[in-house]
Amino acid sequence: MRAALRTFLATLLSLSLVLATGSAHADTPDADNWPRPRFISYNVCGAAAQCENIYGDSPAAWRDQLVRAIDHWGADLVMLQEVCYGQWTLLRDHLQSRSGGPRYDSVWAAALPSASGCSRWGTDHRFGLVIFAKGEAGTIDNGSRSVHALPEAEPVENRIMLCARASVTGRAVRACNTHIDYHRSTAVAQVERVASLTEAFAAQGDPVVLGGDFNVLPKDDVLDPLYDHTGGHGVFQEVDENDKSYFTGTECGQDQDRCRSGEATAEPGCSPKVGEPGKIDYIFLSHYWFTTVRGDAAACTPGMSDHHLLRGAAAWEH
Repeated sequence: MRAALRTFLATLLSLSLVLATGSAHADTPDADNWPRPRFISYNVCGAAAQCENIYGDSPAAWRDQLVRAIDHWGADLVMLQEVCYGQWTLLRDHLQSRSGGPRYDSVWAAALPSASGCSRWGTDHRFGLVIFAKGEAGTIDNGSRSVHALPEAEPVENRIMLCARASVTGRAVRACNTHIDYHRSTAVAQVERVASLTEAFAAQGDPVVLGGDFNVLPKDDVLDPLYDHTGGHGVFQEVDENDKSYFTGTECGQDQDRCRSGEATAEPGCSPKVGEPGKIDYIFLSHYWFTTVRGDAAACTPGMSDHHLLRGAAAWEH
């Protein structure tokens, strides 16, 4: 009976990670025809009690489902948040050495020295962020790896931004990954710091890809330092900003080409901590270098994560 249940759950999970949520809309993902490069940002909820692996004692099954989603999308960059050290090594060792699909290089950084929920992933309980880039070892320049502590307006959980230069479809980009605190005063300070750092990278001539869980909605002025439009004063566009199915309010009219909006990446059915559905996960791309952005949230499977996996795509502008 347990084996049959696991098979059934595995089938559901495979479908939910590969297929888009909800009814068809303007940017229903097309793995064959959407532009490239391709990106994923995903809060994998590695240590939280509400995200205990639905496979029980089979972390490899969790790994295989995530790898299947990465491969289906053909992701060139993958940015994961809330990752236990054991989750990273499980994915790293598989993605670096497999012969049946593309290989990925990676960098890791710990935000916390220990998280009790990480015990189910191994004896090393560190908890943090990971960036994967498609290609053999050396796709990511480890010499460029940098870990930036983010400010706190009040004593809360440590938050960081992890960055490194990576080769993406044969071109060097600065990839950054972060997880912003949900306390508003701290979020303001942290987003301002993230914007300052990534703008500096862009000013050096690097195309910048910034992924993460920002814990605020697109129209919140906390994100003004990042967006380059609709009240923002930053240098970024966001992959899911042009799907008019999600344009709401007077500032997001159907006559506009883009807006600070997008499909929900968190919802009550996925996380017990969420009151209403909303977009809180993002893939920001520096506007000078990228065009034809596309974004979509895959279905949420409780037990795999309390977030949706966010997929993005774009074409090179220059």
